[in-house]
Amino acid sequence: MEHLELKEGFRFHPTDYEGLSYLLRFVAKQEMHDAGFITTNIDVYGNEEPWEIYSQGVPSGGSGDDDNSSYRYFITKLKKSTMTYHREVGNKGNWKQQDKEKPVYCNMGNSSSELIIGCKKSMRYVNKEHKDGDWLMKEYELSKVILQKFDEDCRDYVLCAIKNKPIDTCSSETSTTTSDNVSEETDEVTGFADFVLATSNDNNM
Repeated sequence: MEHLELKEGFRFHPTDYEGLSYLLRFVAKQEMHDAGFITTNIDVYGNEEPWEIYSQGVPSGGSGDDDNSSYRYFITKLKKSTMTYHREVGNKGNWKQQDKEKPVYCNMGNSSSELIIGCKKSMRYVNKEHKDGDWLMKEYELSKVILQKFDEDCRDYVLCAIKNKPIDTCSSETSTTTSDNVSEETDEVTGFADFVLATSNDNNM
């Protein structure tokens, strides 16, 4: 996809909800309307190192992209061994999860409760043989309720956002919120998926 003409200073930085919406459209084989910022033909869990993967992603704009400190986005398929996923990458490295996965919420507007539409995991590249900087990744996965709508070979795709952690800075990736009124009702969650896939996205970036 060709890039849209973007205003000076624009930076592609989707919210958790928007990221999962892009992933949902990809799994459903619809146009993502991401202006070409999400790379879909790179294996994030393959033989290449994080910096090699990053170099093949699309720059997201903004002033920090030249120093690898801005996220670049990839949709890739998880690798499954028997019934578990593994996240090895490059030469004897792996993406290590840093904390408990966080739910991603959506409010459809016609309900007092928020729906859990997926989750986000924060990861860090770990490799004892290399010291090439602190590479970080956010991995987004759709709710299993939503994935049941699709064929099994489409259910292992995730959205990954990769960057290099700047020196002497602290991360504050906290766009996910918590709620005391959360719904995981199957009909409501699948209703979200139907709504996103039926909506004509005119690219509101």
